[in-house]
Amino acid sequence: MFKYYLIKKNENLKSALNFLNRNPDKCLVVQNNSGKLLGTLTDGDIRRSIIKGLDFEDKISNIYNKKPFYINQNNKKKIKISDQLLKNYSVIPIVNSKKKIIDLKSKNLSKIDKNQKNFTKINLKKVPVIIMAGGEGKRLLPHTAILPKPLILYQGKSLAEHIISRFKEYGLDTFILTIKYKSNLMKAYFSDLIKDIKVSFIYESKSLGTAGSLYKLIKKKSQNFFVINCDTIIRCDYISLLNYHIENKHDLTIVVSKKKQVFNYGSCIIKKNGTLKQIIEKPSTMHLANTGLYVINKKSIKIIKKNEKIGMDQLISKLIKKKYKIGIFPIDDDEWQDLGSWDKFLTLNKQIN
Repeated sequence: MFKYYLIKKNENLKSALNFLNRNPDKCLVVQNNSGKLLGTLTDGDIRRSIIKGLDFEDKISNIYNKKPFYINQNNKKKIKISDQLLKNYSVIPIVNSKKKIIDLKSKNLSKIDKNQKNFTKINLKKVPVIIMAGGEGKRLLPHTAILPKPLILYQGKSLAEHIISRFKEYGLDTFILTIKYKSNLMKAYFSDLIKDIKVSFIYESKSLGTAGSLYKLIKKKSQNFFVINCDTIIRCDYISLLNYHIENKHDLTIVVSKKKQVFNYGSCIIKKNGTLKQIIEKPSTMHLANTGLYVINKKSIKIIKKNEKIGMDQLISKLIKKKYKIGIFPIDDDEWQDLGSWDKFLTLNKQIN
């Protein structure tokens, strides 16, 4: 039962995230090789450390909370493990006199093996997924002259179906596609051909950019929405993403991926007097790339005007100017497939085949 709750301090960040993906409380208990309590580690701890510069291959030893709340078994009767206590501390280790972990308490621990799917549905079921599918897909010409980009086949299914199936794995069942280009074909595909997926549509009578159609979500009951580009396939944990967005009180959260960019030449470093100091051969820099997946709240959507043509980048700039809280949620590079250009599309297909 504790399989996805306990972790050794010499594990790396990627391994910790793999554990957390199967952990409904999103909190790990760190122990040494003898089972002694060392601390706790949350999904948020990991994401924030990556933002500050760590890599997914780095060890967790320097980022976990070394002063966790725990209960000694001798004091267990004195300290009542109430719902409020479990709300304040999502996982509570129970230790013996040598601080060795003998038990764990949490609100969701009993659900991890038997009922994890139901747990995820409770968390995410009512959050709509908006797939931005109205563009012409010019970077995938000539193929998009026949089919709209969301319907191009990849590994036997359309891009839109791949995106939807990823979210359905986490219990999401409300999908809204923004459409304009070849909209009748899009409607027919999902209404007549793919009957096991229920989607609704937002039709753009004119091009509204990559964010303008979000205006039509204002009347929806949900306070938060997943928004994703139709050429982006993400394999991250959507529970962690939504919790991270809500717990940090973000107005908009951008999912980013660390990308290394290599300069394929020798870079000349020059002294102040103009002479050469050194040559660095093929230096590389790290960037946090926007994957095209977001969580946005209704407050942010309300600044979009009716029929306003606005890109997501422009919307984000507006939010920053208005002092809205914009957060980033880093994921590993192998959790993101960007299929926006034909070169990338072919490259990924070759890697798989």
